[in-house]
Amino acid sequence: MRASLKLIIEFCHFWFGVVFMDLLIKNGKVVWPDVTLEADLAIDAGKIIGIGSGDVFPKADRVVDAGGNFVVPGGIDPHVHMHVGFMGATTLDEFDTGTMAAAIGGTTTVIDFAFQAKGKLPMESIEARRKEADGKVCIDYTLHSNLTEGNDASIAQIPKIIEMGIPSFKFFMVYRKEELMIDDGNLIPIMEEIKKHGGLAGCHTENVSIIEFLQEQAIKKGNKSPIYHALTRPPINEAEALNRALYISKYLDSAFYDYHLSVKEGVELIRQARKEGFPAYCETTTHYLTLEEDMYKRPDGLNFICSPPLRTRDHIEELWRGLADGTISAVASDQAAFTLEHKKMGKDSFNKVPNGLPGMEFRVPLMFSEGVQKGRISVNRMAAVTSTNVAKIFGLYPKKGAIEIGSDADLVILDPKIKKKITIDDCPYKIDWTPFEGIELQGSPVMTISKGKIIAENGKFVGKTGEGEFVKGKISEEILKRPAA
Repeated sequence: MRASLKLIIEFCHFWFGVVFMDLLIKNGKVVWPDVTLEADLAIDAGKIIGIGSGDVFPKADRVVDAGGNFVVPGGIDPHVHMHVGFMGATTLDEFDTGTMAAAIGGTTTVIDFAFQAKGKLPMESIEARRKEADGKVCIDYTLHSNLTEGNDASIAQIPKIIEMGIPSFKFFMVYRKEELMIDDGNLIPIMEEIKKHGGLAGCHTENVSIIEFLQEQAIKKGNKSPIYHALTRPPINEAEALNRALYISKYLDSAFYDYHLSVKEGVELIRQARKEGFPAYCETTTHYLTLEEDMYKRPDGLNFICSPPLRTRDHIEELWRGLADGTISAVASDQAAFTLEHKKMGKDSFNKVPNGLPGMEFRVPLMFSEGVQKGRISVNRMAAVTSTNVAKIFGLYPKKGAIEIGSDADLVILDPKIKKKITIDDCPYKIDWTPFEGIELQGSPVMTISKGKIIAENGKFVGKTGEGEFVKGKISEEILKRPAA
């Protein structure tokens, strides 16, 4: 596939007419989803202009010696919630501090959400979210449209939302009392309209009736400790809702994306759908891959409350197998930076705790340390699930998620030899805890490059606030017609 790199470079040099370029990365082990090669990367005007041997490149303003470390595509986090209000609390991170943290951790693009506010149209919420982010983000970003009302006026805006470069949508099958849920009846016309205009529908899949019943029973019996968050959201709750969402999607012949998968039964549902040739995609998260349900039995167990809840070890191992065999397409952080004080809002009952965990700055290093270094996935698979697949699924490829000529020069140099223990000092947005405290990392990003500029180096942000941009997406027919990532 990449046998004639020198010829490619020479052609690229002629085509761009470059005589002095911005940046040369030399002596790196460059990682693609299908192969790892020792190669140099030539960068100019924010783009990759050459891949091959540095002796054929023009001179560079700056030369970075990767020293034999891995050079991977800049991470794309498909699921973050920055500075968002939920359950009476607002997450700590802003778009500037949050994207700084992401950059330090090897992420160069994030996908946040525009929640449709009650009584507002979805476009109004998108415009409001854009105003929050534009001029503050330190890396590039885009959005998912999160519809919370299935009325005709909301559905009528779907074509315009897709046309403006936001082709992905999320719907809650839960949070009925919070007035965020879209019921099954409304899902059908919404998904039909999304399919018609080349978009991708996805859901937070949990069965609201099961949750409400089990929570009511637990609280009536005085069972209010954090472990009951998990016990009132058992695996069947998530698996049933995913099965139902897939069934509706198959009925409509509409591609589907499952947000934050946490159960082994769900892995098998997605695996079977993909074997049948159906374009089913799903993500899991770093906390579902590393943290266990027993965390809820600790004295500080309420801090770990998120939805779906953390699961037992058998689910964790099946998630890793799903990543390795291609069933699970992506790994997200589901960043939701609630503080310890926020979590104390539920000290008297698990159902009052703001749901969500911080940690997007640890997504890439955790995937390398827990995945690659422990032999669960290859470094190539890591590149796919933390970047390339995300770009393909959400229509950002090959601008993002690719180490190819003409792609944005979003790159991460990762040193596999670094050993460190995660501590709260590694959280740049001043949060007062991390769910990953004490985990030993083997390997970590030492440099993050966004559009050809070095923005993070050795754990410090060295870029500029506001240099990130909104990126438009357009999902390919291939992604929408078959499982292609």
